[in-house]
Amino acid sequence: MSEVQGLIETDRLATLSINGSDSLYWDGVACVFTSIITWIPLAIIAIYVLLRNVKSKRIVLVLFLVALTVLLCDQLSSSVAKPMFHRLRPTRDPFMLDLVDTVGGYRGGYFGFFSGHAANSFGMAVLFSWLVKDRWFTVSVLLWAIINSLTRTYLGVHFVGDIIVGAVAGSIVGSLVYLIYHIVTRKDDLRRIFHDSDLIYTKSGFLRSDVLAFQCVLYATYSVILIVACIKQGI
Repeated sequence: MSEVQGLIETDRLATLSINGSDSLYWDGVACVFTSIITWIPLAIIAIYVLLRNVKSKRIVLVLFLVALTVLLCDQLSSSVAKPMFHRLRPTRDPFMLDLVDTVGGYRGGYFGFFSGHAANSFGMAVLFSWLVKDRWFTVSVLLWAIINSLTRTYLGVHFVGDIIVGAVAGSIVGSLVYLIYHIVTRKDDLRRIFHDSDLIYTKSGFLRSDVLAFQCVLYATYSVILIVACIKQGI
């Protein structure tokens, strides 16, 4: 029990080290970053890339598996883990309540283990990484998943432990869903016959120009977030 208590205390300290700041600007950045609306353009370009690079007879399967990933990550968090473990969020924990910085009074629900936000972020990042199979694309989406998840700790609604377990759960779900895809399509590999070079296609046959377009939208969204936060604070 002492080891468990030690882990809990370490988790609390780690959470407090990331939670909040004295900057209204960075509070605004975190709020905009964690909003689902912010990432609608990225979701649209992701669907575009899939439609352009996945064979027509496989696209329904891929879109179904994307939806399945979101559903599994969400339900494992909200319908299984949270009701089972009943771990209070930092904003609800009596030992943390007066220490946690919140933004706009937002405290979330009562239970936070594990983070559905982290599970979904990593589930999608890992699934797309397996589908695209490009090193820099993988770095980009995993970095996005990390930042997207840790904003929840910054806002005070999740412990670092909630994020870590959510990230692991999401990564497992994303990998298992891709395994389903691989089993179903292995007799009809989507990899193109390359007439030029790997400079044009990723290892799974996605056009690198399309992958680059996705990354450009991702980085452009980061810039928009910073600008919107400036506007909100009148900077």
